[in-house]
Amino acid sequence: MKRIPYILQTLLAACIALAACTNEIPYNEQIYSPQLILNAQLNVGEKENYAYLHLSEGNRIGRVSQGSLTLYINGKSAETPEEISPEELYSDLKGTIDDEQFEQLLRNVHFKKFRITSELHPGDRIRLEAIAENGAYHVSAETTVPRPVESLQVDTALAYLREYQGDVLHRRYKITLKDLPGEKNYYRLDIAHELRQQVTYWAYDYDAEGNLTKEQRDTLLISVPTTKIINREDVILTDGRPHNYNDEENELFPSIENRYNLFTDSRFTDASATLKVYTPVYENTPPWVFNYIDYHDSQTITVSIYSLNEEQYRYLKALNTMEDDDYDGVLMEAVSIPSNVSGGLGFVGASTCTKFVLQVDE
Repeated sequence: MKRIPYILQTLLAACIALAACTNEIPYNEQIYSPQLILNAQLNVGEKENYAYLHLSEGNRIGRVSQGSLTLYINGKSAETPEEISPEELYSDLKGTIDDEQFEQLLRNVHFKKFRITSELHPGDRIRLEAIAENGAYHVSAETTVPRPVESLQVDTALAYLREYQGDVLHRRYKITLKDLPGEKNYYRLDIAHELRQQVTYWAYDYDAEGNLTKEQRDTLLISVPTTKIINREDVILTDGRPHNYNDEENELFPSIENRYNLFTDSRFTDASATLKVYTPVYENTPPWVFNYIDYHDSQTITVSIYSLNEEQYRYLKALNTMEDDDYDGVLMEAVSIPSNVSGGLGFVGASTCTKFVLQVDE
C-alpha cells in the first residue's frame, strides 16, 4: 500500500473532512501535478453510503467540474452512483439565508458527492472507479468488506467519574465482544445517543371573530448530541496504558488520545474481551412550553462495534493522530496517511457494524 508524501498530508486531511477548502500550503508545486482525490467510507447495512471527489492542484484544492463513479462488487458492475447536486447538499440552509448568499454558496462547491445505494455484504470485494474532467483523471480503489464480531453484549449503570470540577455522574458501560477466530482483527467502538421528548400542550389562538380558542397539540422533539467516549480506564483501548484524570493533568509530555476508539484483538485473540468506558449523562431539558398537559422523555443508546480491515485501521489511526490537539510534528514522529487509490490520492474503506441498542425511559 503506497503512502502519501508528508507535504500533501494536510491537503488530503482537508478533503477527508469532506469540505471544500482553498487554504494555501507552501511547497514547490512544480514537483506535484494535479491529482484526483477519491474518498469513501462504506458501511454494511446502511441504506446510503457516500463517495467524494476532490481535485488537488499543487498548493490548493481545485474544482471538479465533471465526474462520474462506478461501483463494482465481486468483479461485476453493480451501480453508477447518483451525483448529489449542490442544491441538495445545502437544502437545509435554503430559506435560512438570503437568495444571493445561497447562490454564492452553491457556486463555491468545488467537490462532487455521490450517493451509493447498493447492498454490501461481509466478504464482498469492492472496487470504485472514478473518471473526472472528461477523462483527464481516472482513479480506482479496491477493498474487502470484513466480517462482523460474533457476539456483542452491553451492561450499563450510572457511576461517578473524576473530572476537573470534581466527581461527576457518568454512564458506565461494560461491552463484551467475541473475537473472530483464526485471523488478525481490527475494530472501532462507537456510542450514539438519541434524545426524544413527547410533549402534549395547549395552543391558544384567536378565530376569525376574535374569540380566544384553545387546542390540544402534540409535538415530538429529537436531538442527537455528539457523544464523548471516555476510555482512559480500559486496558485495550489505551493499548495497555490505563490511567485516571490526575494522570492526564500531571503528564509531562503530550500524548495522543484514542478519540476514534480503535483497537485490535492482540490482547484477546480468538477469545472474548470486555471494554469499560464512560459517557456523559445526557439529559433532556424540560419542555419548552409552560402550559403542557403531558410530557415524556426517553433516549436510545446505540453501542456499535465496527469491524475494519488492516489498511482502514491504519488509515483511521493516522487521522486520529493528526487530529489530536496534542500532536506536535516537531516532537513526535511525522504521520504518513495511507492511500489505496490507484492513479490519484485518497482512501476507500469498508466496515461491518454490530449494534446493541438500549432504551432508557424517563
